[in-house]
Amino acid sequence: MKTATTIEEQITRLKDRGMSIGDEKRASEILLDVGYYRLGFYWFPMEISYPDKDKRNHKFKSGASFDKCVRLYEFDKELRCILSLYLHDIEVNLRTKVIYYISNKYRNNPIWFSDEQVVMQSFINSFAKKYEEEIKNNDVISRHHAKHSEVRYAPAWKTLEYISFGDLIRLIENLKDNKMRLSIYKLYGFNEEMTFPNYIEIIRQIRNCCAHGHPLFDLKLYKSLRSGKFKKVLNGDQGDLWSSLKGVLLIIQYFLFYLPGNKGVQFSKDIKRLMNKHRQEDIMDYVNYINSVPWLDEKL
Repeated sequence: MKTATTIEEQITRLKDRGMSIGDEKRASEILLDVGYYRLGFYWFPMEISYPDKDKRNHKFKSGASFDKCVRLYEFDKELRCILSLYLHDIEVNLRTKVIYYISNKYRNNPIWFSDEQVVMQSFINSFAKKYEEEIKNNDVISRHHAKHSEVRYAPAWKTLEYISFGDLIRLIENLKDNKMRLSIYKLYGFNEEMTFPNYIEIIRQIRNCCAHGHPLFDLKLYKSLRSGKFKKVLNGDQGDLWSSLKGVLLIIQYFLFYLPGNKGVQFSKDIKRLMNKHRQEDIMDYVNYINSVPWLDEKL
C-alpha cells in the first residue's frame, strides 16, 4: 500500500522524476489547493510513457514543467465551465419537453410515469424506491405530500424536475408507446430509434464529467458515437472523431441548434474564443485537435 505524502515530499518526487518547478512556494500552494492526484491527470501527457496507462514509470519528458501542467488544468477548467452551461440548457430543454408532451398525451393521468400501461414495470419498480428514499425528501415534493397525503406521487410536472438526467433518459427509453418515444426523438431531428439514445447518452456522460470535475482535454469515450446525422457533413473518415472530445463538441452543438435562440453558433464561437485565448501557450500541443472540430453552420 502506498502511503500519504507531504507537499514537500510531493515536490521532491516531481523534481526527481524530471519536472521543472520554478517557484516552489507557488507550487506548494497549488498542490494544497488542487491536489497532487488531480493535477496528475494534467502532467500525465508530459510523461515519457504517455499514453500507456498500465506501464507508467512516471518519468517526465524534457521540457515538462509544473507551470505547463497548471496552465493545462486552467484551460480544462474553463472548457468545463463553457460545456456545463450549454449542457444544462440541453438537459432542461429535454426534461421540459418530456414533461409537457407526455403529460398532455395522458392528461387524465398526472402520475403516468408510474403507470404500467405507459412505462415498463422494471422502471416503475426502481423509480418507486428512489422516490421514497430521495425525491420525496425534496422540499417541494414533501410540501406537496403534506397537502395531499392520500396520493403516492406528486404529478409529473413536479416529480420529474427532481429525477436525475440518467433516470430521465431511462424513462424515455422505457415508454411502452413506440410512437410517443419516437415523437420525442423527432423534436431533435431524429427519425429512427438508434441515434438519439447514443447521442443523449454521450451528453449525459460528458455532463457528469463536468459536474464531477473530471478531465476533458484527453477524454476517450467508452462508447463510440454513431456517425448518424453527420455522414453527409463529414464526407470521409474523421479518425478519432467518434471516440474523443471532438465528437462530443459536435454532438453538443447539434442539440443546441434545436433549442431557442442561436445557441449552436454561439457555442462554437465560445469554444473558438477559448482556443484563441490560449493559442500562444505551450499547452496547445495537448489541445490543438479541438481546432479541427467540423463545426455545423446550421441545424441539420
